[in-house]
Amino acid sequence: MMFFFIVIIITLNLIFCVIIDNFADLRTEKQRNDEILRNTCFICALDRKSFDNKHVTFEDHIRKVHNMWNYVYFMVLIHVKDPTEYTGPESYVHEMIEQRNLDWFPRMRTSSLDTQEDKNKEEQDNRILRVQMENANEAIKTLTMELAELQKLVTESRAQKNRINFLPNSSLPTPLNP
Repeated sequence: MMFFFIVIIITLNLIFCVIIDNFADLRTEKQRNDEILRNTCFICALDRKSFDNKHVTFEDHIRKVHNMWNYVYFMVLIHVKDPTEYTGPESYVHEMIEQRNLDWFPRMRTSSLDTQEDKNKEEQDNRILRVQMENANEAIKTLTMELAELQKLVTESRAQKNRINFLPNSSLPTPLNP
């Protein structure tokens, strides 16, 4: 009798260990998922670090730009709306939803960061163009000075040639006056 009692206790302990271990795994997985949802945008999958030192905070981004409920409302609107009244983007999204394709979601990009990156790129392009313009102006100044020098040399050369033509040539006999 004692044998059965010990076997039952050991069996119950094994079952409880498996159950408790499963709950611990589930809790760990839930914490990991919560951490991902807290630090990653559900729509574009950009993490919180992408918004550091930017003009838009991560919280503003997930509340305003990529609010997941706005996407849900949009999908409901498409489901409820008459297909003949779709606009271009709505018909595109409807087709994608019908095909169960999520390519219409912005992946790893957002317009709020693109604008800032575009401004930074534009500023960088402007700086590069400014440097190129300064280099071109310097080259033009140098070429202008060289051209003026060449014109001066050509003028001097012509003047010297004209002087040579006006001087009497000693090798030719000079005519006598009768």
